[in-house]
Amino acid sequence: MDTYLFDGGRIQKMEVDYAPACDEKIPVAKELAKKNPDSFHEAIEMLLSLEKQTRLGADMVSCSRVLVAICQVCFDAGNWNALNEYVTLLVRRRSQLKQAVSKMIQECCSYVDKTPDKETKLKLIDTLRAVTEGKIYVEIERARLTKILADIKEADGDIPGAAAVMEELQVETYGSMDKREKVELILEQMRLCLLKEDFVSTQIIAKKISIKFFDDPLQHDLKLKFYNLMISLDRDTSYLKTSRHYQAIAEPPKPVEPKPEPMDEDKKKGDEDKKKKEKEEETKKPEPPTPVELTPEQEKELKDKLICAVLYCILAPYDNEQSDMMAHLSKNKKLEDIPVYKEILRLFMSKELINFDTFNNDFGTVLAENEMFQENTKHGKKCITELKDRLIEHNIRIIAMYYSRLHLTRMSELLNLPTNRCEEYLSKLANSDTIRVKIDRPAEIIYFTVKKSPSDILNAWSNDVSQLMSLVNKTCHLINKEECIHSVKGITVED
Repeated sequence: MDTYLFDGGRIQKMEVDYAPACDEKIPVAKELAKKNPDSFHEAIEMLLSLEKQTRLGADMVSCSRVLVAICQVCFDAGNWNALNEYVTLLVRRRSQLKQAVSKMIQECCSYVDKTPDKETKLKLIDTLRAVTEGKIYVEIERARLTKILADIKEADGDIPGAAAVMEELQVETYGSMDKREKVELILEQMRLCLLKEDFVSTQIIAKKISIKFFDDPLQHDLKLKFYNLMISLDRDTSYLKTSRHYQAIAEPPKPVEPKPEPMDEDKKKGDEDKKKKEKEEETKKPEPPTPVELTPEQEKELKDKLICAVLYCILAPYDNEQSDMMAHLSKNKKLEDIPVYKEILRLFMSKELINFDTFNNDFGTVLAENEMFQENTKHGKKCITELKDRLIEHNIRIIAMYYSRLHLTRMSELLNLPTNRCEEYLSKLANSDTIRVKIDRPAEIIYFTVKKSPSDILNAWSNDVSQLMSLVNKTCHLINKEECIHSVKGITVED
């Protein structure tokens, strides 16, 4: 029976089986190089001639064995320069078989951690990355070598260099790589870009990961790593996104469902009826999965993440999305364990004014203990300022709900702010289209107008048009009625 080799989509027929020749010459060459180091080149020449025969004969298995044997001889002799030279030479040979090259690269990758010094290691990595560039069949090996090179650069303090090396990899296009390994490499790219403060690239790379991947309970560790990186990225730019990230982390890990054991064909046929019955029972009485037991440390950590989710949601500027998120958080049963923060969330959701002094007396000490509101950090100072702004903006929105007209001095009393600061906050909220307001500066009177949605405006217009048309129809009806009456009496309208 003829043996065929599929190489890059082409079918190549193996002309000769060189397995017996390999069984004979490879051990001889290895033994020759071991016993007499001076015969190193003689052993290599013996293997190179055998490599040419296997390559031209399209014997992929034997060619792979020969290429791996050449690398092993160089490694056993400790001749790293020869290893780099022969790897470069063998890859570039005419009609070289891709499977054989793949086996040789995999063998060389196992030598990276066995190099005697750092310089030799870097040279070997550079050689392997050079010969694997642009070759899809060794893309996984190239990605792993690049990760090792990036770790070396990072250890040397060259963060931009490590990030540049990792960004060369388009891991999301690797079809032969496992999903988990893909995500790990993408997360490494994000981490290095964050270290060099390249936030735009980090945002672009983060979109390469599908959030559905983290629904698998086995990927919970990668989920935590991803959201922690996203928190570092968004916490100074978007409080709402940061709150969403903390909510994702605050969810307890899901239980891992046991995988069904493989069954024989006979057993499968016999168990079909049992499976149908089991499915019917499951549809009738679905059993909830048993929750994962958490240690006290894990429970405390989840509670801290939920606290951060509440606080960042409050710090976010008011809009429909922020309001919906606060309503969603208020329904979380775990807030019962943190009543102080539940009360803070309730205050911001209520339609009542919040007095700043009372708020500071009730919650100032608790908030000061939180890492978010540390005055000795830049982020802490920003959060404190944002919290004061959110309090004032909340009070202005509540005032706009209850008043249609208000004197500026009265508003400054309610907000406990000078009049010029009141005007600043009113202008800010008007620009963001949160409230509708007009200020009569000479009279110092503030007019709050009702914000109408496009649908309300259209409804009002349609009502006006319908009333107008009903009046026209009624008038036409009355005119026709009068004409009919006069025509019956024999009196025309002209008379």
